[in-house]
Amino acid sequence: MIYIEQPPFAPWLGFCEALFACDTVALYDDVPYTDGGYQNRNRIKTAHGVRWLTVPVTRAPGQLIRDTPIAASFDADSMLRTIRLAYARTPHIDEALHVLRPVLGARHSWLVDLNIDLLTQIRAALGAPARLLLTSELNIDEDDRTQRLAAICTAAGGKVLWAGSGTRTYLDTTALAEHGVSVQWNAYAERHPDYVQTWGRQGFVPSLSVIDTVCSLGWAGTAALLRTGLAAYLQQHAPNEATA
Repeated sequence: MIYIEQPPFAPWLGFCEALFACDTVALYDDVPYTDGGYQNRNRIKTAHGVRWLTVPVTRAPGQLIRDTPIAASFDADSMLRTIRLAYARTPHIDEALHVLRPVLGARHSWLVDLNIDLLTQIRAALGAPARLLLTSELNIDEDDRTQRLAAICTAAGGKVLWAGSGTRTYLDTTALAEHGVSVQWNAYAERHPDYVQTWGRQGFVPSLSVIDTVCSLGWAGTAALLRTGLAAYLQQHAPNEATA
């Protein structure tokens, strides 16, 4: 299976599950960068509620994700202090920072380089098998969205697309099937697992950065959570299931 998503910063558990579910995770970096997404930010839980961790970037009209530079104002030490303060009471904060600190402090100039470095380290820490690739490396010349997705799948050797429920409104499964690509819906948001979070009086907050989970459970515990949930889901929803 293959999963395709714009390269996220410090991703949520749904992305991390794809690292276990799929042979390939294709990072869609040759599309325009847009504000308000998860390419340069994600959410953590603090004593004062949920807050964004944001990597500032420099924008230009029509700029692609792969061509988006990190702004000079990015302060990695400040971000690390924010994470440390938010999760100081958790049992695995040092384990999380051991992976995060070298990447955030590497002085990357480009957002895509920071993200793929962080995703590579997260994948390794989780022990996930999927390979990561950038769609810009596939040299696909196709403007139609569905045709482009099909071409990415074909170029990467993926015959089953692992797709989020949010894509049901626009993903043309019939057109993909004509290219030999079936769709496996993952419905992760609907089955997001609970775990013991810090600042428990605020209640459980789903869909945070994997940083939140790792600080509570550690890398091995987070991997076990993902593997268990994936296995249970696939028992009920067989792979290679084409859905129109």
